[in-house]
Amino acid sequence: MADLIHIVYLSYSEKELSESELNGFLATIRRKNEIQNITGLLLYNDEAFIQVIEGKREIIQNLFKLISKDSRHSNMVKLLEEPIEKRDFPGWSMGFRKLNKQQTPRVPGYSDFMQNKDAIMDCSDAVMHLLYSFRKHT
Repeated sequence: MADLIHIVYLSYSEKELSESELNGFLATIRRKNEIQNITGLLLYNDEAFIQVIEGKREIIQNLFKLISKDSRHSNMVKLLEEPIEKRDFPGWSMGFRKLNKQQTPRVPGYSDFMQNKDAIMDCSDAVMHLLYSFRKHT
C-alpha cells in the first residue's frame, strides 16, 4: 500500500470514562474508521489515552487535526508520525481497563494488551516501545 502513515499520540480524558461510555465510543469510532479504511489501536487507562491511527496520509492527518480539536481530549501530544509499508493493526482494537476478564472476549475489537504481559504484536519497534511504556506507567 502506497502513501500509508501512522500517527501515535497521547492525550487525557477530561473525566473518568465509564464502561458504557467506552463501549459507545468504540462503536462510533469503528463505524467511522471502517468507512475511511482507518485502522489502529486505542488504549485507555486511568483517564489517559494512547492511540495509533494508520491509513492514507491525507486521511490520517485530517483525522488527527479533528481529534486534536475534540474537547474530550486534553494535553494532547503527538509522539510519532511516519510512513509505513504495511498496517501494524489491520483491525481496530481498544484496550478497556474497566472490563473484567469474563466480559472482555465479548467486546468486538477488544485488545487484552493492557493485561497480557506476554502480548507480542508485529509492528514497528517505535510503536511497540511507546505502547509498552504506556502500559507500564499507567
